[in-house]
Amino acid sequence: HDLYEGTQEIFAPGEYFPEMITERALEFLESNQDRPFFLYFPFNIPHYPEQALPEAERHYVNVPEPRRSYGAIVTTTDHYMGEVLNKLDALGVRENTIILFSSDNGHSEESYSISVENHKSGYPKGHVYGAHGGGGNTGKWIGSKGSFLEGGIRTPAILSFPKKLPAGVVRDQIVTLMDWSPTLLELCGVQKPDVKFDGRSVLPLMESNEAVWPDQTLHFMWQDRWCVRDGGWKLICHGKSEQGAEELTLHNLADEEPEVINHAEEQPALVEKLQEMHVAFEQDVFAE
Repeated sequence: HDLYEGTQEIFAPGEYFPEMITERALEFLESNQDRPFFLYFPFNIPHYPEQALPEAERHYVNVPEPRRSYGAIVTTTDHYMGEVLNKLDALGVRENTIILFSSDNGHSEESYSISVENHKSGYPKGHVYGAHGGGGNTGKWIGSKGSFLEGGIRTPAILSFPKKLPAGVVRDQIVTLMDWSPTLLELCGVQKPDVKFDGRSVLPLMESNEAVWPDQTLHFMWQDRWCVRDGGWKLICHGKSEQGAEELTLHNLADEEPEVINHAEEQPALVEKLQEMHVAFEQDVFAE
């Protein structure tokens, strides 16, 4: 259980969190429509447990799992996002409102079930509450949440600002969540604080698809795993063996089947170079 109002824990048996947070968001917009506002609107969907609205589930009754449950929860997410966007339209502030939609990881292939009798949720032992083994579509990319493969870390994002930005255009250059802070500050005309930003404003990309983006190297770390992407090459550390050696694989995003082949043995010099890049990055991050 993890629902709080400030520091006070709130219990709302039978309530639906997406509905609760959307109602709060609509109230906030109504109260702040006449002044600049910032609304952080973090859903807990489409994360599992995939408890979709009944009207959303009806669209997928003939679709096999795991696509059925995943489609229904994504449609549920669309519904509540739509309520917020419709509210901005109704208040007449959509034109001058920046909307950023983003995600933290790719779709999940995790699958969990209740392992005890008399679970507090009311569901029986054996009830599946995970992601039913997938349901997302990553196109040509392999991998899912929890991996450094592109299917786990490459997610789309939408930036909308009708007053200043072009609509309906697509960009394929690399940006990261760290880029949104300087981007939003620039769009709002707010001077950046005198600190080092890890990200940069993406507005040059909005202005031209021909813009040369300097960030071709990306670093990832999670638990005892890490990854370095430099251009089209990616070195992934999957953890350590029982003997303490790092388990490394090298992948080329330009392959016909990206990341399926491990090129580590045929490219030892590149593996060493990317390892050194990771070590330098790690030392910089954890420098005292």
